[in-house]
Amino acid sequence: LSYSALRALEEKGYLRSGDLRVDRDPLTEVHGHGSSVPLPLTQDQEEVFLELKRQLESNQGGVSLLHGVTGSGKTEVYLQLIAATRALGKSAILLVPEIAMTPQMLGLFKSRFADDVAVMHSRLSDGERFDTWHRIASGEAPIVVGARSAIFAPVENLGLIILDEEHETTYKQAEGQPPYHTREVAIKRGQLNDALVLLGSATPSLESYYLASGGEYRLLTLPRRIHNRPLPEVEIVDMRRELKAKNRSMFSRRLQQEIALALQQKEQVILFLNRRGTLGFVLCRECGHVLYCQQCAVALTYHEDVDRLCCHYCGLEQGLPPACPQCGSNSFRGFGAGTQRVERQLAALFPQARIGRLDGDTTKRKGSFTKILGDFRNHQLDVLIGTQMVAKGLDFPRVTLV
Repeated sequence: LSYSALRALEEKGYLRSGDLRVDRDPLTEVHGHGSSVPLPLTQDQEEVFLELKRQLESNQGGVSLLHGVTGSGKTEVYLQLIAATRALGKSAILLVPEIAMTPQMLGLFKSRFADDVAVMHSRLSDGERFDTWHRIASGEAPIVVGARSAIFAPVENLGLIILDEEHETTYKQAEGQPPYHTREVAIKRGQLNDALVLLGSATPSLESYYLASGGEYRLLTLPRRIHNRPLPEVEIVDMRRELKAKNRSMFSRRLQQEIALALQQKEQVILFLNRRGTLGFVLCRECGHVLYCQQCAVALTYHEDVDRLCCHYCGLEQGLPPACPQCGSNSFRGFGAGTQRVERQLAALFPQARIGRLDGDTTKRKGSFTKILGDFRNHQLDVLIGTQMVAKGLDFPRVTLV
C-alpha cells in the first residue's frame, strides 16, 4: 500500500499509527552450544568456586587472580560464578581479549543464560551498539560479554567483572583516545561498585602475579587439567636443517607428515602465523631498499589477492612501483610469509584439504567471524590458518595439531 492509502485508512478510523521499538540483535547468528546446566566441578574447581562465591556474597569486592593451567576448567568456574552473581540480583561483565573469542563465549553463555546476555565489541554497527546499550542500561541484559570496550557497559548493580586471559596486550588501548588499560579500569570500577574483580590466566602478567604473591590480590590456583589430562606435546623444528635437506617449503617435513596424518584421521589443524598478507616485505635486490610506508615507517606488506602493497597500521595501499625509488632498478623481491601465502602453498601441498583463513582481511564483512569459526566447529573446514585471532583460547575438540 502507498502511504497516502494508509493515511486515508487511518483517517477513517480503520488503522492506528504509532512508534514501535524494534531492537537489532547482533546475537541472531550465534547459536548456543555446550551444556545448558552447570557441569560437575572437580575438587580444585569446587574449592576455587566456593572461595570466590564467599567473596562475592561478602559485598566487599576486591581483586582475585585465578592462575589455572590450560584446560583446567576456568570457563566453567566463570559460568557458575556469574550464575551465583545473578542469584544475588546483580549484574556481571565478562571480558575477552580478542573479538574472535566472543562467538565461542557467547555460544556457551547463550546456552546457560539465554536472553540475559548482551555482546559489546567494535564490530557492532552503530545501530546495534545503540540497541545493545539500551538493553543493558534498562536491565534487560544483566550479563555483558565483550572485548575491552565492554568494561564501559552501563550495567546497573554491578557485582562481578571477569577478565579472561588477563595477561593479553590487547587489553591495552595504546592508539586512539583515551588510552587506557582495561585491567586498571576494571579494578577501579570494581572499587566504585564493591564488585568482585576476577583476573583469569594460565600465564598471568608479571605485575598481577607479583601483586597476588604479595597479598594485594587473592591468589587462587587450578594446577591440574580436567581429568588430569596431560599437557600437549611441544616440538621445536630447526628450519635450517630443512634447508640443508633441500626442503625449501615453508612447511617442515615433520609438519607435512603431521598434517597428512591429521587429514587422514579426519582430525583438524590450526596454523598460526602473526602476519596477514602474502609477503612480509618487498626489497630491491640491487640496492637493498625496502618499500616502507612514509607515514608509519614500517615495511609495506604485499597482498597477492589485490596485487597491492598495504600498511597494516594506517591502511595505506599502493601498487608495486615500476622502479626502485632509491636506485631506479626494477629488481624487486618479496621476503617473509603471510597467511595468504601459507594458504596458497598449503592448498598446493594438500589439494584435498578444506582450508579456511581467519585474519583481518577475511573478517571485514559483518558476520564473517562467526561464519568461519562456525564452519570450523562444524568440521566443514579441515585446516584453519590465522593470525592471533586463532591463538586466544578457542576450544575445538577435533583439533589435534597446531
